[in-house]
Amino acid sequence: MRTWRVGSFSMGAALVLLGVFLLLSQFLKWDPAIAMISWWPLLFIILGVEILLYLGFSKSEKQQIKYDFISIIFISIIGTFGLGMAVVNATGLLEVSKQFVIAEERTLDLPKFEEVLTNEIKRVHIETGPYSLNVEGSQGKKAVMFGTYRGDMKKGDHSIKSISDYALIEKQGDTLYIKLKRAPMSRFMNYNDELNATILIPSIVELELIGEHNNLNLKPRDLQSNWSIASVGNVNMDIAENANMKIQAVNVQEAGEADWQEVQGGKSNNQDEDNEYEESIPLTGTLTYGSGKYTIKVKDSYTVEIN
Repeated sequence: MRTWRVGSFSMGAALVLLGVFLLLSQFLKWDPAIAMISWWPLLFIILGVEILLYLGFSKSEKQQIKYDFISIIFISIIGTFGLGMAVVNATGLLEVSKQFVIAEERTLDLPKFEEVLTNEIKRVHIETGPYSLNVEGSQGKKAVMFGTYRGDMKKGDHSIKSISDYALIEKQGDTLYIKLKRAPMSRFMNYNDELNATILIPSIVELELIGEHNNLNLKPRDLQSNWSIASVGNVNMDIAENANMKIQAVNVQEAGEADWQEVQGGKSNNQDEDNEYEESIPLTGTLTYGSGKYTIKVKDSYTVEIN
């Protein structure tokens, strides 16, 4: 009586196919995960063919069937793993995990923005978004924005390819609007993205800047118009020696060591029944350079430091 061991042939064929796919993946640069998803259904075909062969031979001669449990368990493990990989791939988690593994932290240049402001443009409105920003006054009539972007990205990928990927630029009436966008973020992984931009604004044009309690480095240089700064966390202002301007702080928590005038608010000492404590009241005050012809107004911000 001939004995047929169901599973032995399937396990041997599975090992051969697995070896072939792994070998080809080395030479053809296949993704091993995709190769595993592609070949594992062949196991069911091989096992089915083996059973059909047994049924065919059993009609012509008397045979005894035995199950090779080790082989069947081996095939089941591979099949379950392949099925699991297929499910993960279908949900998109495989691609997410792949991007996470191959991602690298890189610093790239932002696409440069340049715009010659015509005589009709009298004002520039900037919304900084959550990032720190450098703003400088410049000669001429050209508004320029440039900088760098740092983030986690896969090799060869450029998350920011054009100006529209990081900023909204729009001209309406007499105003140029510049709104910085948030960098792309993954829902599953916390990428540490950072945008560091510098904007050059013609000194003859009015500026209105609205922040999101971020840091702002401001160099007005030879200011020839009025500028307004609001809702910024820390304002670090570099004032030229021959400046002709007035800095007005409104509702600012801390104003540094400068000699502010017309001061209202600030720190005050209070006393309750038990002890004396210091209370910080939002400050309002002014600093004048030269004749103070033009004004930089900083309001609803945390600190103002003058260099």
